[in-house]
Amino acid sequence: MDHIIRLLIIDPDLNDAEKMISALKSAGLAVRPQRAADAQDLEDKLRDHAPDVILCTLGQPQLPLETVVESNRRMGRHAPVIALTETPDSDVVECLEAGAHDLVHKDRFDHLRHVVARAAAHQQQWRQLKACEASLRETERRCKTLLDNSRDAIAYVHEGMHTYANSAYLELFGYTDEEELEGIPLMDMVAREDQPALKEFLRGHEGGVPPDAADGDTQEQVLELQLTRADGTPFAARMEFSPATIDGEPCTQILIRNRSNTRELERQLNYLAQRDLVTGLYNRQYFIEQLQRTLGRANQGKGNASLMELRIDRFGDIREAVGVAGGDLVLADMGKVLEDACGEGDIVARFDGEAFAILSLRWEPADVEAFVHTLLEHIAHHICDVEGRSITCTASVGVARVDENAPDVNELLSRAQKACEQAGRQGGNRMQVYQPKEGEMTQKQLDETWNERITAAIRDNRLHLLFQPIVGLHGEGGERYEVFMRLLDEHGEAVSPAHFLPSAERTGIAADLDRWVIDHAIERLAVQRKAGHETVFFIKITAGSLHDPQILPWIMERLKEKRIPAQCVVFEMKESTVVAYLRQAKEFVKALRSVHCGFALEDFGNGLNPFQVLNHVPADYLKVDASFTRNLASSQENQETLGRMTDTAHTQNRLVIAQQVEDAASLSILWGLGINYIQGNFLQPPTESLDYDFSTSG
Repeated sequence: MDHIIRLLIIDPDLNDAEKMISALKSAGLAVRPQRAADAQDLEDKLRDHAPDVILCTLGQPQLPLETVVESNRRMGRHAPVIALTETPDSDVVECLEAGAHDLVHKDRFDHLRHVVARAAAHQQQWRQLKACEASLRETERRCKTLLDNSRDAIAYVHEGMHTYANSAYLELFGYTDEEELEGIPLMDMVAREDQPALKEFLRGHEGGVPPDAADGDTQEQVLELQLTRADGTPFAARMEFSPATIDGEPCTQILIRNRSNTRELERQLNYLAQRDLVTGLYNRQYFIEQLQRTLGRANQGKGNASLMELRIDRFGDIREAVGVAGGDLVLADMGKVLEDACGEGDIVARFDGEAFAILSLRWEPADVEAFVHTLLEHIAHHICDVEGRSITCTASVGVARVDENAPDVNELLSRAQKACEQAGRQGGNRMQVYQPKEGEMTQKQLDETWNERITAAIRDNRLHLLFQPIVGLHGEGGERYEVFMRLLDEHGEAVSPAHFLPSAERTGIAADLDRWVIDHAIERLAVQRKAGHETVFFIKITAGSLHDPQILPWIMERLKEKRIPAQCVVFEMKESTVVAYLRQAKEFVKALRSVHCGFALEDFGNGLNPFQVLNHVPADYLKVDASFTRNLASSQENQETLGRMTDTAHTQNRLVIAQQVEDAASLSILWGLGINYIQGNFLQPPTESLDYDFSTSG
């Protein structure tokens, strides 16, 4: 979840609240907390802000769960309320009946983070739903206007009676207004000889949208009938019936088009609308419609399927050899091969260029593999005759599964395309099944995957360091750099630690990463000092190092070996990590200070009482959370908060660093607030070199 979760906490114990916030942040959730102390404070905060999630500890006499739920409702908020308990015998049902969305034990932080993430996601979806409903109302209003002014005759019928008819429909049947249609059954407007056919049709069509119709699976049906006008004159018409709703009620839409096309012309137009002219296969538009219907059924648990994208390998070379017209002949030939190889129920389409798409009801991995293997053999063994030249082809196939958990159509198509491209990069003439990425895995699967990738990166030397200057605003001298670590993936692309550090901490490999970073940073620092630079490195460490009793002796040994004063190294740790492991952090920082290494508290200021932690962990530097520097010029609230934190820090002889500074306007504001140091891309993005000109700062 990328957006900030606005959290309202109702808990009499500030320390417990801080621990929960820390646990949520450590789990990768971006939270902006507030705390309500009493009923009036609760109503004030609900009036001024719209929280995403409310956490309410049970057993508070002044703010019981029922009061919190009622205040949330009375103030017009929809935030899910999560009840927190300290006893194992709390009644879940009782809490749910009182209006809570869930009940969580206060010490079960792993459970809490999942519940908060889920509740925040539901809240975001609810807000999106309300926006969609408003949009739907506006769309329905516009549709009503279009219906009223349509040249086609349109009516809505429920249980055989008209509920709506537009002007064209009234005019066609010889009525002047809708009131004349009231009480006239549709059956009475049909010639006697055609009434049995209409009656049979309506019996199967009663109730509007069929209950088993999947999303998008509401096909129209057509009847050719003899109809009767109000004055008794007969006329023939082609009536199109389709399930619909009007004012939220299910009904049947009747459409009589204002056109004079012959049946044969209409049949040809329908065929052309669905077909690709080169291959005779279905076209992209028709295929996507069918995929939408299949996906709708799969999402309802009514049958899985497989989506396949097939591309002819090196088709550009083939087209260059035989020309554009010859290339079209090859495509047409391949289309016939695919159509012959696919079974009944499979839908084959030409998607674009040399790409074909297949929607198959086969979905079991073994069945899909066998089918694609046979398909590739048919393609490889087929010989295309292009003006006397024999052309053979191979193909790459990407497969994406369509099941109850499948995403929307666009994402499904993207998955099949990515898998197909991967098969092509591997040489072609093969299939590749799409493998879920991070956001599509469970947390356990994601952690295991990252553990394997990090281990491989360390083994293959695919980690490297970047450096970003930390510059004084008020004449503070010296060269200071923050050390960043980047992991290069299997394709040489850099991956930020934000993507993998939470998993690394959960699997225990974070301590190995810390040692790698510290070791290589000390090596680089030694080179700097030999070149005459009095450089200070800020090095990030994780919770993994707090559980490593040998880490500090090892650090001192490395510094001594490279003849680097301990003052040249400042270790950084996130505020949320320190709060979560306060006892271990306190001992660690005490040991650091005893050997004269510096300590910085990163992402400072988002707790309920951030300065309280400094009573236990005396940091030399406070790196304020980046959320306070975003849009700083336009946020008076952020400016005031930063000013208060800076003043308090200075009274305690601590230095303040503003990170992620991106513009000149923020720079001047930070200078005026008394911030000591800044860093950010406005000065210089992280680079592999240590070449910032500190003489221009201050």
